Amino acid sequence: MFQVLLVYYEPLPAGQTTHVLALARGLDRARFRSTVVLPAHLEASITAFRNAGARVVPLPLHKILWPPQAIAALLRLIRKEGIDIVHIHSQEAGLLARLVAWTAGARRIIYTPQTLDIRKARWHWLYILIERLLAHLTDTIVSVNEFDRGRLIRWGIAPHKVVTIPNGIDLRQCAEPPDLNSLRQELGVDEGQCLVMQVGGLRAQKAPLAFVEGAHHIVHQRPDVRFALVGDGPLKDAVTKRILELGLERQVRVLGWRSDARTLMWAADVVTLTSRWEGSPHALLEAMACARPVVATAVNGCPEIVLDGVTGFLVPPGDPAAWAGRVINLLDHPEMARTMGERGRKRVEEHFSLTRMIGRIEELYAAER
Repeated sequence: MFQVLLVYYEPLPAGQTTHVLALARGLDRARFRSTVVLPAHLEASITAFRNAGARVVPLPLHKILWPPQAIAALLRLIRKEGIDIVHIHSQEAGLLARLVAWTAGARRIIYTPQTLDIRKARWHWLYILIERLLAHLTDTIVSVNEFDRGRLIRWGIAPHKVVTIPNGIDLRQCAEPPDLNSLRQELGVDEGQCLVMQVGGLRAQKAPLAFVEGAHHIVHQRPDVRFALVGDGPLKDAVTKRILELGLERQVRVLGWRSDARTLMWAADVVTLTSRWEGSPHALLEAMACARPVVATAVNGCPEIVLDGVTGFLVPPGDPAAWAGRVINLLDHPEMARTMGERGRKRVEEHFSLTRMIGRIEELYAAER
């Protein structure tokens, strides 16, 4: 049996938690025993991992610099527990955890960064240098899309070290729609109104202010449309302020973090993503699995998920007017939107299922012994 240590960091439950939890839950327990190291402040996530049958080791992890006790605890864990594979997720955890795993003498180190961009673009050269250096300590880097695999190779990382395994989702969780009338009433959507929804953290990467600006464009043409932002983060106050400045408080609701975000997507007529950069976003996959047409920015792995004009539309990042135009196109043509949603569901079934993703990762784990 393989002893697998999964390590990740994120400040709030989001894509990293979704990905690692699905992996911990889905690995073949006859072949793999998983231990999960995650930030101690993610209490709900700790409970979720324990319920999934994983051993959980909460540590006081921070975004970049970890306290000495966290580093020492991770060193002891790797050295004493007979860990076969240390699989590190997220850019933040990848900085220190790979050094710690290498120092502890880990047998194999695998790294999934999810995204390859950072908020402060002026420091991107330094980030690239760090990734190149740490690649020497890493046996395999898992890119969640082909676009970023190419970037890693262009940065100077050996091609044989980089594999592409897109994210996958559990299609059973998107199989049955809820009572849509009740759900839409809960969200304040009246009969005859349309709902545009975005699920993602209120932070720079997801560009939630672009969603608000785009909503402003749409309301001028379609005052009956309602909007919902599902997520939390450091830009919440800025988003709320901008909604008030534009007089959109009746049309745009900020729902905060919701554990039932996937269910809420069923109530939407269109699901969007205004991100400045992405990896292989779960929210987009979940929306398509719910047969919802999508409008997403053409960044990183999004064009590998969304077929423009087939399962939804792609728009340039930072262009709320273009985003609004595509959303209105879908709202004005509900039959086209329905067809795109159905095609999106089929695409996820064929290319982005959780079963497919876990099978690829299990093959990687077994080959690394």
